[in-house]
Amino acid sequence: MPTHLKRSLEEISCEVYNSDPTRVRRVAKVMPSEETSDEAARQLKAVADPVRLRILCALSKEPLCVCELSVLLNMSMPAVSHHLRILLSAGLLKVRKEGKFACYHLRDSHFARTTLQPILRSLSQKEEA
Repeated sequence: MPTHLKRSLEEISCEVYNSDPTRVRRVAKVMPSEETSDEAARQLKAVADPVRLRILCALSKEPLCVCELSVLLNMSMPAVSHHLRILLSAGLLKVRKEGKFACYHLRDSHFARTTLQPILRSLSQKEEA
């Protein structure tokens, strides 16, 4: 339970407006912790950049190295590396060394299926309409 809700769940209610005093308690039981919310916000901030979103979309198809992403995005390798560092620090990517090269891939393909692809599909449908 979030630290700001240290009171017992039985004490949590709204007596001024709410005709259902248990409504706040039901929501309080399923609220994510502050740590979980902070981690989710950190990941969403990392994704909230068009270049990083495109990198994640590319990597959802298959692992790529910096030089491949650089060509794909028409960007310099240092610029792509900067974005990859942000995605790595947010915990969204893994890196695998292959000889001299580092190959990047999504840490969790579930994230791509459940978060990225539905958003992009929805936006594509709006563009087509």
